[in-house]
Amino acid sequence: MIDVTVQLPIRMAVIEIEDISVTEDDAGYQVLQECAGHYQKQCSEQEITAPGSVPGVQQARGLFRALGIDPTKYRPSSEKLLNRVLKGKPLPKVNTLVDVGNACSLSALLPIGIYDREKIDGAVVLRQGRAEEYYVAIGGSNINLEGKYTLVDETGPFGSPITDSIRTSVTEETRHTSWFVYAPGDDDAEQIEKLARKMANDTIAVCGGHLASLVVVKCTD
Repeated sequence: MIDVTVQLPIRMAVIEIEDISVTEDDAGYQVLQECAGHYQKQCSEQEITAPGSVPGVQQARGLFRALGIDPTKYRPSSEKLLNRVLKGKPLPKVNTLVDVGNACSLSALLPIGIYDREKIDGAVVLRQGRAEEYYVAIGGSNINLEGKYTLVDETGPFGSPITDSIRTSVTEETRHTSWFVYAPGDDDAEQIEKLARKMANDTIAVCGGHLASLVVVKCTD
């Protein structure tokens, strides 16, 4: 089991799923599209046009504010997905693992980081980003981490709830994956664990494999 320390005022579910199969087929994307359809129907019936009015969005925004991050400037990754849904824009299709992960993030409206476990170097710490810390994001841009919160292994920063690094990204060669689910510090640990277990089960239904470990970590004093 990966060793994770949280130095910020949140709770984090850490999920490890092993022996998965990642492909380019549509199974994960279908789950994502079903989730998007649910929100489209709900928002149409309730005449909701802005993400901030969707129940659950303020939870992730509050998570950012607790850490001194302006959620109107840096949107949680889950809200970025929801915003595309409400605007009728197509959702990204990557591979079965990323697609089902996006579905889990959209459904829970919480940021999730999904990484290739074999690319993570040693123990992991969630902490505030320091001056001159950055990484190359999946899209190719350099992400300045100062003042943001970031996952750091023994090689350096590799993830955040805004966007992730290419260094630890998942591919079709990924067989073991680590998930980091960000939740507010006052959320009930049992509910977070229940939510994380559903995410694991949904992923296994699409990608196969088995749940190796699941823990909920809180901030160290």
